[in-house]
Amino acid sequence: MVMSRRLHGVAVYLVSGALCLAALTGCGGTTSHLVARRRHANAVDHAVTPTTAPEFQPVAAPARGPSVPEALLWRGNSAGAIKEGYPLLCGVYPGVGYAASLHLPLPGRVATLSVQFPTYKGPGVYRIGTRDSTDLALASLTGMNPAKTGTVTVAAGGRGGTMNVEFGFRGSGHSGHQDSLSGSWSCATPGAGAGASVAPPSSNANESLTVSGAFQGYVDRAAVPSGQLVAGTPNCSAYGSGAGSKFNLSMVVTWQGQPYILEVQLQQYQGAGMYYPSFTTQSLPIATNWATAEVIRYPQPAATGKIPSSIWAAVGGDFRLDPGLTQGRMAIRFMNRTGDSFIVTGSWSC
Repeated sequence: MVMSRRLHGVAVYLVSGALCLAALTGCGGTTSHLVARRRHANAVDHAVTPTTAPEFQPVAAPARGPSVPEALLWRGNSAGAIKEGYPLLCGVYPGVGYAASLHLPLPGRVATLSVQFPTYKGPGVYRIGTRDSTDLALASLTGMNPAKTGTVTVAAGGRGGTMNVEFGFRGSGHSGHQDSLSGSWSCATPGAGAGASVAPPSSNANESLTVSGAFQGYVDRAAVPSGQLVAGTPNCSAYGSGAGSKFNLSMVVTWQGQPYILEVQLQQYQGAGMYYPSFTTQSLPIATNWATAEVIRYPQPAATGKIPSSIWAAVGGDFRLDPGLTQGRMAIRFMNRTGDSFIVTGSWSC
């Protein structure tokens, strides 16, 4: 995953196991990772404040690495066709939702286009400036105010779509003009950055986790090694202090012959109890005990300039941390940018 953290999400929690499983089909949107904390050269930080606008840091020059085809038309004080872009982000990320970021060559300059869907529910149409958070799209372009109106679609496969967005008027009188971007966009090529399979570390923790949906299987053992699986966080304990403290669970599990890191982070940690994994606080029906979770390949795909082919982030469910802080239960639904999803249910220990 080429980045994981910046704005962070919100989800509902149901105490009963049976109710939880029913809720998972609709929690936190239907149907992980940018410069700092995690595993990528450009990573989005975990933030506990609700998402209100894209905040990806603009970069002044095109990224090194392969470009992806674009078919966009820029209109402003001048007009130009954009035929290629250099992807930075493309996927779903805990606390962010779906995010895509591209360097685009505009007339006379290079700008960074960032789009974000905080309550992403799979491919479809999302609207700029909507009051309905279930189909909210956010867009920004270096040197412009955030987009004011328009739509952004995500096509099947989750690697691009179309857009028709307006960034508002600039200038005054006869010299005034409206900046806009329209056409087809893409942010990744199939399979890029998937990485080779590597044997997981030795299993040393008992689990009882059932996986159903896009993944199928049962996990009775997992690896919780002494070294950090996710940079900057412990594998099984609380960290930080005061109101900023968090709890992190990271383990290596094997599903369908491929090892993955399963990570759950309690963003609003308050000791043992129930927590509710979700993209952002906008997609969480309750405003407390927010958690984020992700599933990424092990080891982390790290090729510079590569966009991972799939990233899975939690979109609903619940997570229980028992007294003693080394075991509990989870019933979490994960989704990727294509809209595919799976559910992990059962007891965990570390």
